[in-house]
Amino acid sequence: MKKMIGLLLTLAMVLALVACGKRDEGGSTETQPAVEQEPAAKEPEEKPTETPEGTAVGSPEDFNWKGTGSVTVYSGSGSDISEDYFAAFTELTGVKVDVVYGGGGELLSRIAAESENPLCDVLIGATSDNLTRYTEYFEPYKLESVTPDVLGLEVLESDYWTDGPGGNVMIMMVNTDLLDEADYPTSWADLTDEKYFGQIAFSDPASSSSAYIHLNCMLQLYGWDFVEKFYQNLDGKMISSSSTVPKVCADGEYAIALTIENYGADYTAAGSNIKVIYPKDGTMRTAGGSVIMKNCKNPQNAKLFCEFMYSKAAAEIDVSYNRRCERTDVELPAGLANFNEIYFFEYDYEMAGDSAPILEKWNEIVINN
Repeated sequence: MKKMIGLLLTLAMVLALVACGKRDEGGSTETQPAVEQEPAAKEPEEKPTETPEGTAVGSPEDFNWKGTGSVTVYSGSGSDISEDYFAAFTELTGVKVDVVYGGGGELLSRIAAESENPLCDVLIGATSDNLTRYTEYFEPYKLESVTPDVLGLEVLESDYWTDGPGGNVMIMMVNTDLLDEADYPTSWADLTDEKYFGQIAFSDPASSSSAYIHLNCMLQLYGWDFVEKFYQNLDGKMISSSSTVPKVCADGEYAIALTIENYGADYTAAGSNIKVIYPKDGTMRTAGGSVIMKNCKNPQNAKLFCEFMYSKAAAEIDVSYNRRCERTDVELPAGLANFNEIYFFEYDYEMAGDSAPILEKWNEIVINN
């Protein structure tokens, strides 16, 4: 019996040892040596979208020129150049242009009257000297379709209603058949020289915006005494229309004309006896703003149109009409100087904007002389 019990105890111990061995193989909580595994294969990295050198996603090269619907443009520019703008814009974007023509001052007055319910989306052809008095009606914008270097700038500002394509530089035109080169005027200061008595074509500042700017250039640089001497040197003669001023000079009726740059380019391109002179004592430029109206009905198309006015297509249209363009990648019309060759003085727009007392004093000079 004792042998039987001993045998059973021995058998139980053997079975217990076997069971423990099995637990160690599959369910033991003891730390096992780590098994080194092959690293998981990496997912291939997605390469960034390649763009032309110097171009980032969202750059002018990516600008979307396509639109739908229409845009209403008030144009103070001539219908010939305006229609060329509109045709090129519609071809590029698919957006139709509805246009209202008028003088810059007339259109700005209309915009002010319509401000509660704007009928205009964009204004073109008004100059910065006029635009500065109506800023409350404009929506500033920043260009996205062009880089600053193309416009000769370091950065693009967000107020492009004041400084846009077009506009003009105030110049003198000289008839080279009537004056020897040594006798060409080179500054405003020269215009009171008696040798030019009765030989200066000038329009009435009360009716001509360009003549008014010429008057302000002389006034701001030299004062009213100089202006009075200048008027005396006109021999009491003023040309009725500013557009006639360059013509009478080219026709030989006057040796000198005070006019705007694109008229000088017109006659230079025609191969006439005209030389463009930029006054060395300083001149000014009237920038042609492309202006978006606040709360206009077609803001996206308005922005698209303003972008177009800085495009190479628009610049080439400007040059075809002998107008200066903003872009550095389009050649200037013949006879025009680069901006870095022209001296611009600090023209006081605020002073010039208060036209009533200036014109009152001018009329007093006219009456008394």
